Amino acid sequence: MWYKTCKLQVGLISSLMPVVPSPLECVSLGEFVVKHWDFAVIGGGPSGSSAARSLAKAGSSVVLFEREKMPRRKSCGGALSVRAMHWLDVPLPDSLVDAQVFGARVHFGPHVMEARLDERVAVLVTRSRFDQFLLLRAQECGAEVVWKEVTSIEAGREGVLVSTEDTECVGRCVILCEGAVDRLSRIVRKPDRPHECGFCVEADVPVAKPQTSTSTEDLVTFYFGMVEHGYGWVFDHGSYRSVGVGGLYSRFESPLAMFREFLAQRGLAAENVRPTGHFVPCGGIERRVCSDRIILAGDAAGFVDSFLGEGLAYAIRSGQLAAEVALAAARQDDFSSSRLALYDQRCRREFGASLRRSLLFTRMVHAWPSLFLRMLASDEKVLRKYLLVPSAAMSYRRYAAWLVARVPLFLLRSSFGRCGRGPA
Repeated sequence: MWYKTCKLQVGLISSLMPVVPSPLECVSLGEFVVKHWDFAVIGGGPSGSSAARSLAKAGSSVVLFEREKMPRRKSCGGALSVRAMHWLDVPLPDSLVDAQVFGARVHFGPHVMEARLDERVAVLVTRSRFDQFLLLRAQECGAEVVWKEVTSIEAGREGVLVSTEDTECVGRCVILCEGAVDRLSRIVRKPDRPHECGFCVEADVPVAKPQTSTSTEDLVTFYFGMVEHGYGWVFDHGSYRSVGVGGLYSRFESPLAMFREFLAQRGLAAENVRPTGHFVPCGGIERRVCSDRIILAGDAAGFVDSFLGEGLAYAIRSGQLAAEVALAAARQDDFSSSRLALYDQRCRREFGASLRRSLLFTRMVHAWPSLFLRMLASDEKVLRKYLLVPSAAMSYRRYAAWLVARVPLFLLRSSFGRCGRGPA
C-alpha cells in the first residue's frame, strides 16, 4: 500500500478505501483527513494553468498546487510567439501586451542586421501578469488553487498521494508542471546533464522615461558570439527592459560576471538591478515524459526551442494535451504508463519534429558560428526568412535547407564586400 504507514495503518486503509473514492470525498481517521480529487496539477505557470483549465472545463475536480502567491516575478524575456497565441484558448487582453514584435535586430561581432515582417512575430508580456491571468482563467472554470509547495508525490495502484508540509491529498492522476530541474520530475525521468540544458541570468532594468505602447520599439534584439551556444538579449517592454544572457550550461562559465559585463556593454546601470538565474532544458532531446499516473508537461518535460529558448508555446500546448490524455484515461479507468504514452505520441506529432529540428539547427549554427551567425547578422534576407520560423510559417527543416543552399552565394558576395554592416 502506498500511503505513509506512519500516518495510516495499511490494513485499515485497505478496508476503508479499496478504491479511490468519488471526487472531493474526504475520509477522516481521527485528526487525519485525506481529500480526494480527480486530478492534481503541480505548478501554476502557463503549462499548469492550461492543464487545470482544460480539466476543470471538462467537469473534473482539479486541485492546482503553486508554491508562490501570484502575481510573482518570473525570470523570462516574456516573448509570446504567434504559435503560442494560436494555442492559447482564451483571448489575450490588450492590457497584457507590453509591445508588438514584428522583427528582430541581430548582432554578431561587428555585424548588425534588422529585419521586419508585415505580420507580427510575437508580443511581449510581463510574466507576473500573464501567469496570473492564465491561473485566474483556470479558477473560473472550477480549479482550486492551493498556495503550498509539494514536497513529495507517491504513485500507487489506486491513485497518487500528493504531500505538502502540512497537507495531503489523493488524485487519480498528477500532471507535473514544475521547472526544468525541480526534484519531483526525477520520479519520471533522469535529470538533464550539463550539455542537455541551458542556464540564463536575467533582470528587468527600469526605463527612466517609460514609453507608451505606440512608441515602444517593435524589434527584439539579440547579441550572438558573447556566450558559447547562446546569446544575450534586450527586450523593450516600455516601462522596463528585459535584459539577459544565456547559454549551454556545460559551456557557460561565470554567468553572473558575464551578465554584468553585458549590462556595462549596453550602457545600462546595474544599480537596483536584481538578476535571477534559471535553467532551461534543451528541447529535442529524448526524455521520458510519463509514468504510471504521472504526466510531465512544459519545462519539466523538456519542451523548449533549443535555438531561441522559447518555451511558452510548448508549455501551453503540452498542458492542454496532458489534460486531454488524462481525461481519456479516466474514462477507461486506466492510468498506466502504457495508456498515458498516448500523450508522448501526441506531443511528438504536434511539435516534436520542430523541437528536434531546433536542436539540430542549434548544433549546426554553433558548430560554424563565423559562417551561420555572420549570415544571420549581415544578410537581411537570411534574418527575414528566419523570422518565419517563430511565426509558425516555416519549419526549421525548410529554413535550414534554404540556409545551407544560400551559403555559396553568401560567401561569393562576402568576398566582393557586398555583405557589410546593416543598420546600427
